[in-house]
Amino acid sequence: MTLLINSIRPVALYFLLLISGIYAGLHFSGMINPLVFGVINAKGDLMNSVDWAKSWQITDGFMRVRMGVVGPIILFSYLISLLLFIKKWRTPVFWLILAAFGLFIADVMLTGNQQIPINRYIETLDFQHLTAEQVAKINEIHPQVIKNFQSREWFSILGFVLVALTPFVSKPHGSGLQR
Repeated sequence: MTLLINSIRPVALYFLLLISGIYAGLHFSGMINPLVFGVINAKGDLMNSVDWAKSWQITDGFMRVRMGVVGPIILFSYLISLLLFIKKWRTPVFWLILAAFGLFIADVMLTGNQQIPINRYIETLDFQHLTAEQVAKINEIHPQVIKNFQSREWFSILGFVLVALTPFVSKPHGSGLQR
């Protein structure tokens, strides 16, 4: 059984590296080009809040579906990797994965507590018939969404960096991972 676990560990870790890298890459693209998440307009100016909310309503509509699939894949990748390395809890690899998992959980909690309520509000808006109160609310939440995504960008990128460090802190024994 130990031999099987030892041969599965690198596969799980490489899959975690791939999936956390894709997730971090999505957020990195938003950091490099704020147009990705509708923070700026095509001219490079900060998008006015109502135009941003119109764009965000569309973006959230398709990202919600994708993250409903990708989010659990990331979560299960972390959990499987942690379970496979639980007997190696004294190794840097385990602690790097655990720290990266903590950053992912912080991302999920921030999203659930702050971003999803904003998304739910925006999806209810009819942009052909906005009230002055709705416009004021949009102006209020736009900077919060920017702040939320800046935090989420750092959570995902730092999590990926921690996972990417795991091969470098392992003692080489055949597969490059601690047995």
